Amino acid sequence: MEEKKIILVEDDPDHADLIAEVLDDEGIERNVILVRDGMDAIDCFQELSAKWNGQMEHRIRMILLDLNLPKIDGMDILKFLKKNPRYSKIPVVILSTSSDEGTINEAYKNGADDFLTKPLSYEEFVVKLKGLKEQY
Repeated sequence: MEEKKIILVEDDPDHADLIAEVLDDEGIERNVILVRDGMDAIDCFQELSAKWNGQMEHRIRMILLDLNLPKIDGMDILKFLKKNPRYSKIPVVILSTSSDEGTINEAYKNGADDFLTKPLSYEEFVVKLKGLKEQY
């Protein structure tokens, strides 16, 4: 059977490369689908849902979602995912440079399963991403 995929929605190429590298190094997942903006993310979810006859939760391990995205912001994508029964059971982990308590609370209120603040140090970022292996 095909490995479950991780959808990474991240517009910063350096952050996307780092996240994909850490996931690969830790054996968390090799099947990462990278999407670079909010509109492409919505299109990707809809295309995959059509391809897999709506059985997204059986094919997607998690969605790693940046909040600050072009075209459609991450919070709106989170709301879209959690309000739609096709996607609502897929774990969504927010990755953001924001540590604002209001933003974090809003993400959880809108259905985020976890919220990771992108730290400045590479080592701390790796430790946080490794923690996802244990949860999802």
